[in-house]
Amino acid sequence: MLNFLLNSPEELLSPGTRLVGGTYIINKVLGQGGFGITYLANDSKLQRSVAIKELFPRMFVTRQGKQVSLRSSTQPSDYEYLKKRFIEEAHALSRFNHPGIVNVYAVFEENNTAYITMEFLNGKTLQKLVKEQGKLPEKQAIAYIEKIGEALTIVHQANLLHRDIKPDNIIVTDNGRVVLIDFGAARAFVADKTQQMTAIYTDGYAPLEQYASKARTGPYTDIYALGATLYYLLTGKEPVSSPNRNCGVELPSVRKLNPEVSDTVAHVVMQAMEMKYEQRPQSVRDFLSKLVAKPGLIRILLNIVGWVIGIGISLLGLLGAFSYPIPGILFMLMDRLSFLSIQFPFG
Repeated sequence: MLNFLLNSPEELLSPGTRLVGGTYIINKVLGQGGFGITYLANDSKLQRSVAIKELFPRMFVTRQGKQVSLRSSTQPSDYEYLKKRFIEEAHALSRFNHPGIVNVYAVFEENNTAYITMEFLNGKTLQKLVKEQGKLPEKQAIAYIEKIGEALTIVHQANLLHRDIKPDNIIVTDNGRVVLIDFGAARAFVADKTQQMTAIYTDGYAPLEQYASKARTGPYTDIYALGATLYYLLTGKEPVSSPNRNCGVELPSVRKLNPEVSDTVAHVVMQAMEMKYEQRPQSVRDFLSKLVAKPGLIRILLNIVGWVIGIGISLLGLLGAFSYPIPGILFMLMDRLSFLSIQFPFG
């Protein structure tokens, strides 16, 4: 589970701490969780601000000065496994060059732990944005999800799952970029195969299959989280966790919490959050196409038909006073509709 208490001050690197022989100088803490701490730092060689993520699984380690040491209850092999996975996160991120995915500059080991140097993103997470502004307008929320969906498509094409998509892992920068961060839970997947994976999840955003150590996962696993993130943006409410839903706790509909959301968008969000993975969209592109679908030509033509018939019915009352033959009016309307079907075919 990815919800943990904050680290105590002595567990954090203090401002001014130097890494890699003074190449990086720690400024302040940007964020922290159960497995790592992210700092704002200065790259003294390139004279730029960077974000540095430090592996610090607090249930396994403690700190003395800069040096990280294992707790007495920690098996060295367990810690080495976490370090290996952390470095693999950096390698996974370095494969991508997309504006919607945070850029990695370097990975290194020091102080008996590991660090990832990334671009510093000056902005706010979607979680913070909603907490400050409340639920977002439908158009704005969908625009954010579209951007993340485009980035996630690239990730899935590389046979990787993010596995921790949530509002707190998406940053909207001051210049308008929408960026997916924190690939610490990312794993390779094989389509249509049951795989052994560490159960890492965030309540409310992880589908039921993610709670199991051995389960079938795929793009639909991230799609659940993407739908849950949109649910939060549109309603301002954290979604009910999938285990609770599995025990009978109802997930309130989007429109129940925000009647201003369109029926189409509300339906697609709930479809993405289906408990059975087979019932969700099976690709991000499928999800986005349903989400941003424009009214089809048939709907437009039906509106035209309704308009023409409405006028015709009104005219019937007026022309009836002049004994205009009603069948003639109907034939005239049918002729007009026939013309429309030729100019704008339904097929």
